[in-house]
Amino acid sequence: MRATALILAMLAGPALAQRAPDGPRPSQQERLWLQNCVQAATAQPPRAAFGRCGWRLVNACLGHTSESLLDARVPQVPGRAAEPRLCALVETALWQELLERWNAEAIAYARPSAAEPQRRAHRAFLAFRDASCAVEAAVARGALGEANAATCRMETTALRALEVKRMRDELFADLAALPGAAP
Repeated sequence: MRATALILAMLAGPALAQRAPDGPRPSQQERLWLQNCVQAATAQPPRAAFGRCGWRLVNACLGHTSESLLDARVPQVPGRAAEPRLCALVETALWQELLERWNAEAIAYARPSAAEPQRRAHRAFLAFRDASCAVEAAVARGALGEANAATCRMETTALRALEVKRMRDELFADLAALPGAAP
């Protein structure tokens, strides 16, 4: 049964990838915290920004505390079950929202010759992520496989979101540098 579901998921590819994950929805406080964290890490390359902002919401959801001022500001959501898979789904949903928004902005501001390749790259990324994370789930069966897949999905989505944000920011800077652009 699992093999059939896995094959169907891989064949469906981007259609399934664009659906929001099932589970609890992110709170507005979590959404704002992540946006602010990413904004503060704007000058950093994507992997460094992920190191600063990634996994913080999952850890807060699970009740892990730290002495870091950054961690102290992560919102706690009362009533949310502190279950690792659900916590990862919440953070993944936030990164997915950011990825979709930044990708749409990058396409909107790209030269016409770059817009379609950006759309194709986005669809290819979604298919790659889902297939790659399905492999993670298949390698380690059961709960560990599910945890590996959730980890893979969150990290891969976050890193791609930050890469797309970097491209979008470069497009914005290029547009601002054009003669006659408003300051």
